[in-house]
Amino acid sequence: MKFGFFKCSKKFIQQTRAWNVRSHLLNLGCGAHFHPAWMNVDAVPASLDVMPHDLCDPLPFADGSFSAVYHSHVLEHFPRAFAPVFLAECHRMLKIGGILRVAVPDLEKIACLYLETLREALSGNEQADLRHEWMTIELLDQMTREETGGEMLKFWSHRPMPAKEFVIQRTGQEVLRFIQTLEQQIPAPQAPSKPAKPSAVEVAQFRESGEIHKWMYDRFSLARILRSAGFAGCKLCAADESSIPDFNSYRLDVCENGSARKPDSIFMEAVKP
Repeated sequence: MKFGFFKCSKKFIQQTRAWNVRSHLLNLGCGAHFHPAWMNVDAVPASLDVMPHDLCDPLPFADGSFSAVYHSHVLEHFPRAFAPVFLAECHRMLKIGGILRVAVPDLEKIACLYLETLREALSGNEQADLRHEWMTIELLDQMTREETGGEMLKFWSHRPMPAKEFVIQRTGQEVLRFIQTLEQQIPAPQAPSKPAKPSAVEVAQFRESGEIHKWMYDRFSLARILRSAGFAGCKLCAADESSIPDFNSYRLDVCENGSARKPDSIFMEAVKP
């Protein structure tokens, strides 16, 4: 999910109204994962079925337009101070009794696995050494990187990938697709070169591109910020559990085989009272 800028035209406003009528389900920052039964919104649309809109701006939908609002791995891309503003928009657009479903990287699980692999690595376990390297990347890289993909992409690009099964368990379909693409390529020999250091302007532009994580959440802090935005009944869910009717049929959080699309996530739902 990336943030961009979009100027509303008369044609776009008319199209927005048509979209608004056709669905009572809203998927924000959908990227390439969307379903035609939903109103899908992203700053850089992957399809003509996705409405272009910068999520940093107020959304062009009336109060109480939707019975469910969903966003996956979106909230962590906002600065901490802006997250309540975005959640207030989600609250505004929901009907009374409507459901908000949020998926974000699970800071608690990441931190626990980091400490677990650290203890094992200190004991001399070579496999734990590799898992510890991955968990350090998972904890820090997307908050600190200065180029697309960062250390995560470099780790994935090793042949063979270190701690491959562990990384697949943590990241699911995302890394599997990358591995399949990489294995189909024939590597060309290249002379090692020192990467060019990006300028301060380039770093600043990259960090505002939408790729960076600007905050992290655990089950306590996520529930707290949802309650502060006016939501009630905050509850943890598995990837395949939801109070949204027929949610699994949309394949937003689960793959066709029933596995979690983003297994490193915490899933939480709350209600607009």
